[in-house]
Parts: sequence; C-alpha cells; structure tokens
Amino acid sequence: MGIGSNLLDAMIELRKQPRQDRSRAKVDGILAAAADLCSGRGLDALTTNAVAARAGVSIGSLYQYFPGKAALLAALIRAERANLLEAVERIVSSDAAQSLTHLVDELIEATVAHYLARPSLSRTLNLARSQLPPDPEAAEFSTRITVLIAARLNQLKISRPETTAQDVLAILRGMIDAASEAHEADRAALTDRTRRAVLGYLQAA
Repeated sequence: MGIGSNLLDAMIELRKQPRQDRSRAKVDGILAAAADLCSGRGLDALTTNAVAARAGVSIGSLYQYFPGKAALLAALIRAERANLLEAVERIVSSDAAQSLTHLVDELIEATVAHYLARPSLSRTLNLARSQLPPDPEAAEFSTRITVLIAARLNQLKISRPETTAQDVLAILRGMIDAASEAHEADRAALTDRTRRAVLGYLQAA
C-alpha cells in the first residue's frame, strides 16, 4: 500500500520555519522519529500520529510544522540531499580532489556511505519520490552537484566536464540504487565495483 493518491496534492512545505534552538530541536526530533519509522517498517508505518508518539510530542506540535505525511517525507528527502551535497562540496574543495583517481575514490566512498548508512530508509525514500508531487529543489540539487563536480573535472583537464560529471553521477546512482534495492550489505565490494565502472568510463571517454 502506497502513501495514497490524496497525498499527491498535499502540501510538502513546512507550515512554519523553526527559528529558535528549541523549535529546531523539536523539528529535528520529529524528522528523526519519521526516519526511524521509515527504516523499520516502510511507508505504511509513517503516520503523523505514529511520528508524534515516537518523537514524544503532541500531534498539535507536529502539525505546527508539518501539514501531513507528504511534508514529512519531503523534508526527509531534502535532508538526505543536503547531507550528500555537503559531502560533495567538501570533497571537491579538498586536497584529495587534485588527483582524478583520488577525486573518484572520495566521491564513491561518500556516495556509498550516504546510501548504505541506512539502506532501508534509502529504499523507502526512493519509493516516496515516485509518489510525491514534483519538487523543484530536486532539479536544483542535481544541477548544483553536477556543477561542483564538473568544475573540478575542468581543473583536472577532463574533456567535456559537464557531460562527464553527469555520466559519473548516473553510474553512481544506478549502481548504488540497484545494490540498495538488492539489499546488498557488502560496502567494500560495492565500492570496488563502482570504482571500476567509473574509472573504466573515464579511461574510455
């Protein structure tokens, strides 16, 4: 059972932004509870009542920030994107990024760690993406991460850096998503396979 067709038109924005430390801590606790429920039993387990109970807040407090299930899922997806973007920003600006091989290694390590840190949550959020309304931030994220990697590839004298960055990201997403869906737990093996695929593509490009 999915999240329900009625959620396709639901608001996915926060009702209000937390501005004080106490409010931010409350929102963080709500999202942590939502992530735990998604990790444990998937989308069906995620209800506003269950999240409020897990987070130790009243349902009224939850509704102050999240109008419903769709907003909770959208916030979790955005948090996951923000974490990955932060990791990529750190990598491309690091000393390791001065070498193509090291850049590839760091990107793969970060991406594998990101998706397989909580594989059941990754699978649930992937499913949620297909059922939620389109999120303009998704395109912005994809563009931003491509630009970051392309800029570093350009500095490394790689031809067609933007296209190459797009292709590398497609390889990473495809292989890691497939491994996650297959419930693969061997991070080292996945890292090695993905590294060979990306370096093979770069050598042939």
